[in-house]
Amino acid sequence: MNKPEQLRFADAYPELHRDPVPVEPYISPAYFEKEREAIFKKHWMNVCRIDDVPNPGDYVVKEIAVLRTSLLIVHGADGKVRAFHNVCQHRGNQLVADAKGCSKFFSCGFHGWVYDAEGKLVNVPDANEFYKLDRDSLKLKQLPCELWNGFVFFHPQAEPDQPLVEFLGELGELLKDYPFEQMRRVGAWRTKVACNWKVFIDAFQEGYHVPIVHRRSLPDVYVAGDSSSCILGGARLYDKHRALSTPAGLSRNPKPTEALVLKLSSALTRDMDNADSLMPGLNPTGIDEWAFDINVFYPNFFIDPSNGWYFSYNFWPISVNETYWEVNIHMMKPANLAIDVAQEYSKVLFRDALLEDSSTLERTQLGLESGAITHLTFSDQEIACRHLNHVVERDIRNAEV
Repeated sequence: MNKPEQLRFADAYPELHRDPVPVEPYISPAYFEKEREAIFKKHWMNVCRIDDVPNPGDYVVKEIAVLRTSLLIVHGADGKVRAFHNVCQHRGNQLVADAKGCSKFFSCGFHGWVYDAEGKLVNVPDANEFYKLDRDSLKLKQLPCELWNGFVFFHPQAEPDQPLVEFLGELGELLKDYPFEQMRRVGAWRTKVACNWKVFIDAFQEGYHVPIVHRRSLPDVYVAGDSSSCILGGARLYDKHRALSTPAGLSRNPKPTEALVLKLSSALTRDMDNADSLMPGLNPTGIDEWAFDINVFYPNFFIDPSNGWYFSYNFWPISVNETYWEVNIHMMKPANLAIDVAQEYSKVLFRDALLEDSSTLERTQLGLESGAITHLTFSDQEIACRHLNHVVERDIRNAEV
């Protein structure tokens, strides 16, 4: 007797088991501290794109609460992008207060120590008043920093266990030729949400919620055939990362504006007219009715690409029940005004869908903290949620050995 199709992911990844998953890791401050040490202090993480620091002297400051630090990302005069702790080596004052800018030098607002874009200490007021002032040992503390396809990654450890490309693994190899550099950022959103980082990520790595949560914005766009649900077309689970493929359909009852957009451009909707000429790395499972892929780079970075556009998420834990969320959407430069209009509509539609998604998160966290349930019951469609829990638990277990 054949097993039901809806268990195809559980059958493919039996090591993830099928039992309910404990709620405790989503609400326990002690468990969160274990995650801080075993996960966020030990992995490569994306912090921005080269677009944020495109020219020599450009910099951005990123507050990374889970690491209890502020990062200064600088594009040096030599063309290299570097990551520093944003901390003056004199008395520990945060060196740069502005979120972004362009400068050859950085002067501390406390006592005026000055550093260059390579982190060297180049000026100390009244230097003769110090005992054995060793400028070489007082450089800004630098962290490993590498670029991949224009994405800037850093590592919290001075000597990472593996190079970035090796860490990105098969998923990075799959996306290495996708034309990220040809696309422009058309939208960006930032916010803090009162929920655990895993609650947040889980909400964006399954389609089970789509016909309910998005019944106003996208009631039937991301479904295939006669289905009324967003049934995953494929799931590929790697050692730590994961990738999913979502289905696509055409709105059965499009609003007038949507109908016009569909006529003008695919934008964030189905693009099956170009199914035979998809950009590299897309739809690796080859599903017939395909919309976009969800690619999750552990622990906290999403790249969700389609044919001519992609969006990305960064989920930064602040505490056990608060997360800082960054969203960016990129699209190809429009070839004409019609496509420009279609892209603008899609951007607004995407924003509305994000608001719908975020409407569930804080209520979910409150429900988990209430003690009303002790375990989560995942379906086969939520295999990525189960995988995240599996990898987190394994990392913590290995750190405790």
